Amino acid sequence: MIPRSEPDYTIGLCKELAVELSAWRAGVVLGFENTSSGADNRYAVDNVNSKAFRMWYDVGNSTFGGYDVPSEIRALGKHRICLFHFKDRGYLGEGQVRVPEILASLAAIDFEGYANLETNSPSNDVEADTPDGISLISES
Repeated sequence: MIPRSEPDYTIGLCKELAVELSAWRAGVVLGFENTSSGADNRYAVDNVNSKAFRMWYDVGNSTFGGYDVPSEIRALGKHRICLFHFKDRGYLGEGQVRVPEILASLAAIDFEGYANLETNSPSNDVEADTPDGISLISES
């Protein structure tokens, strides 16, 4: 975990934004993407304590950071996550990111929101590479 003074400063700013903007009433959710642990993300969301502030959970950032992504997703639960960001090194699912286990975790928490694919094009042909990433997500 990182020292609490760092996230507490950010949490304070996010609280101000959520309140000042009346974000939730305006239909806005502030999605917070970072490289922190699930425990630090739970701490942040719980301390901002606003429906307008949730995690934009990047499975690649967390995987490459050494975190157990399926466990973190289950611990965060669907009410703390607004969106998922999928990426891997190389083709999605052929690197370190445990896509089938992650998708099982999304199902386990009954997540019904959106996911964003941030995939690269190892072949340098974006059109040809796109179906591979999408089919991995849709088949699981």
